[in-house]
Amino acid sequence: MRKITSLILALVVLAGLLPQVEAFAAETGPLPGSFTVGSVAPSVTGLEIYSDSGCTLIASSLTPQVMYYAKVTVADANTLNDVTQIKLKILYDVNGTNPDETTITAGDAQTAAIITWTKESGLYAIGAGVGTTWAVVTGSSVLPAMSASSGDWVIAFKVGKVATESLGSAKWDFHARATNTVGYTAGAYKRNKTIPWYGQVSMNTANVNFGSVPPGTGFGAGINKVTGISSTWVSNGDWMEKVKSSATWIGTTNTASLDATGNTANPQEFSLKAWTSDDYASALLLDTTGITVEAEGVQTSESGIPHLTGTLWLKLASVFAIDQYSGTISAVISNR
Repeated sequence: MRKITSLILALVVLAGLLPQVEAFAAETGPLPGSFTVGSVAPSVTGLEIYSDSGCTLIASSLTPQVMYYAKVTVADANTLNDVTQIKLKILYDVNGTNPDETTITAGDAQTAAIITWTKESGLYAIGAGVGTTWAVVTGSSVLPAMSASSGDWVIAFKVGKVATESLGSAKWDFHARATNTVGYTAGAYKRNKTIPWYGQVSMNTANVNFGSVPPGTGFGAGINKVTGISSTWVSNGDWMEKVKSSATWIGTTNTASLDATGNTANPQEFSLKAWTSDDYASALLLDTTGITVEAEGVQTSESGIPHLTGTLWLKLASVFAIDQYSGTISAVISNR
């Protein structure tokens, strides 16, 4: 009996020394991670000038005051939202030597225009000198989808009236530059475009009235004369000034015919002379195609060259019906 008791006691003691086994539910051990995407430079992958808004017709020659479209294609691995500025420079290359765009820091009506789009404002601005007729047409310009990695800025613009005419080896170059949020930048050129001759004349004098003129009179320094005729001449190259008259002047019930010979030998014939100043000795007879009264005009500023003393002289045939006659005297600017 003592042995059995001792054995039971030993088992109890031994059982108390054994390790306890517990049951647990399955668990994971989270390890947070992160990464940062770095900024990369954008690239200008395309630059071309078109004459249509759909950008299908490439323009090789750009006429002043006509709308054109510059398509600037940009790629950015950080998406186009990373692009903060697009700058388009249009520069005159006087010798055809492909100048660096960095030499152009400001616009000039005759030689350079700078168009800038900024993401902050969402607007375009143009710099081409004070009072310029260069223009960016925001309403006809198109932005790309900014969430894409590549797209087109289509910039509608008009060349200024006095952007220098391309002669000989002279050309016009384009350069587009894209800049991103950290200042990374890239650009591309499109060179060898041309700008043709352009001229414009504006008549500041509303009309010319010789008043009541007796038949058979005219052509003398102070006879049947109108002076102080004002006009403004604008051109991007060399030009000459011409003056002409319509062949027939119309009355209420009668007509009068221009005689370019100045003889007015037949009834109802009239003749006209013109000059840039009140100098009858220099005056020239007008015809219906245009007589050159100045042949030394050169490239002007945007404001043009004023002529303030234009003068006309009228001669009538000795037989002329009473009436009030009206016709057109035209000032013409042309290339030379």
